[in-house]
Amino acid sequence: MKVTANRAYAKFRRRLADDPHLMRPWRGTVYRVTTLDYPSTAEILRGQGSFLHGGRWNAIGAFRAVYGSTSDLVAVEESRANAEYAGVPFPVRTARLLVTIELNVRKIVDLTDSETLQKLEVATDELGANDWRRVQDQGYESLTQAIGRAIFDCGANGILALSAKVADGVNTVYFPENFSWTGEAKVWDSEKLDRIHAKK
Repeated sequence: MKVTANRAYAKFRRRLADDPHLMRPWRGTVYRVTTLDYPSTAEILRGQGSFLHGGRWNAIGAFRAVYGSTSDLVAVEESRANAEYAGVPFPVRTARLLVTIELNVRKIVDLTDSETLQKLEVATDELGANDWRRVQDQGYESLTQAIGRAIFDCGANGILALSAKVADGVNTVYFPENFSWTGEAKVWDSEKLDRIHAKK
């Protein structure tokens, strides 16, 4: 990890270790917006971009995370918010792909659940207000990144969390390095996507 660790990490790690029931099975459809630079199945599920640049739930250089949403509309709005934050005018001029991923994971932590947040001693408002980019730019691990790292280090496959940009939207975070079985993540139309990649 290329930033200074958040002191709250130890608390979150301890809470998760004390209550393994916070990690539950989850199955559902996930939507992800990606650029044509990363169209292959392997790259979509690799999480290299968040490893190199960080994300809301993983600090730069900490571990790989694949971000998505349970709604295609939320995925597009999240992509738009990221572009606007980076100063890219909208509509974005470069071509993008909306891909569908089926997740069937054995251990996910549901941060949309109030009981889970209570056990972790964190409030929904704290998560939504956390400007992880600003904190990371200052050289520190944000609160949400510390939670994500604690969940990752406990061996979970991912996270469900409320969108900070879309009311009632739910985002997903998948940890490819913590996979439990080979069929847990499937990209639909993977053969077509791989053909696009082969033509590059």
